[in-house]
Amino acid sequence: MMMAFGQYEDDSAALFFVDHPDETFSGWITELRPEDPYYGSKPDWKPVLAETYEQLDVYDEMILYYLLFTINSTLSVNVYNTYSAMNDFMKNYSFLQLSHLHDISRLDDGQKQQLRDFLFFFYLYAHPVNDETLHACSFHAQHLVHTKTGIHLKDYFAAYYDYYTSHRDKYGEQIVISAKEIQACRHLTLELLQVLEGQSNRLSLPLEKGLEPVIHLINDVDEMLKLYADDPAALFQIMRDLLAGIPMHTTIETNDDGDASNSMINAPSEDSLEKPVSYRDHCFTLLLQNYAIYVLFFDFEEIRKVVHAFQDNPEECSYILSKMFTDTIFLQRMLRQQQIDLAQYPEVTRFFNEDARQWYL
Repeated sequence: MMMAFGQYEDDSAALFFVDHPDETFSGWITELRPEDPYYGSKPDWKPVLAETYEQLDVYDEMILYYLLFTINSTLSVNVYNTYSAMNDFMKNYSFLQLSHLHDISRLDDGQKQQLRDFLFFFYLYAHPVNDETLHACSFHAQHLVHTKTGIHLKDYFAAYYDYYTSHRDKYGEQIVISAKEIQACRHLTLELLQVLEGQSNRLSLPLEKGLEPVIHLINDVDEMLKLYADDPAALFQIMRDLLAGIPMHTTIETNDDGDASNSMINAPSEDSLEKPVSYRDHCFTLLLQNYAIYVLFFDFEEIRKVVHAFQDNPEECSYILSKMFTDTIFLQRMLRQQQIDLAQYPEVTRFFNEDARQWYL
């Protein structure tokens, strides 16, 4: 075993080298980071792989370095505050769904491409990366390509690792790990890339007693979409059953006549980040975001069915809607892209908690 996960004092985690306990899978390449061509005088050097890729310039090299670091950081956990927790969830959620898209039969090729672009955008955005890196790549079929140069990321990363394996002695002061460990990193990076490109087996959540129905739907998006098409109430019942075991941390203040339409629903405090998230709650979050991504993305009108299903229990309805809209910014971007005005959905927004109201109203 060359690598193993380890935890920092702040509860973040990374993949460490067993023989080099201070070095990580994502971190060792930082010593090889290219000189930034945007600072100082006009760059007068060539990329390390200039002989392999003549079309590559130093600006492209910097972007490809950022992409490599971002992909390798998929195996790190960085949760320092509410903002970083959301970013960490969105990046990993996008990674998970990109592994599923190719196998989903209930979406046509055009819909898959829309979601592939949407999810890959968030995979990078949530890392986060700079604007140049965010828009540097595109999908050609199931291959990620650096758009400007036409270089396939798979080929570039393989050549990158092979170069430093062959020239390790030249970079002895920067590279602590062995040539064999560099090749292990090469293999792992290319496996992560295959997941992003949808060329690996889809990733699945492990089953847990009592959570089988929801986990089956998370692991098989086709099954969730079929259930929703055949019997929406059945999907909402699974949500309701799952919610029964989750503290909702919301209070509803109604006016004197008890009318929930004028309720103010309070959001959880920042202290809630310090409480561990249960596997049940994590599965519930995934199911809600799957509903947003695979249903609302293509027909936002379906949100009215959620309200209709849960409106008789205002606390549940508020928790579900507010969580769906504020656990990530997926719906925020979706609404902007599709120019959807939430003012046209008062039956939805009346159930928003304070956080959701601040975000959207």
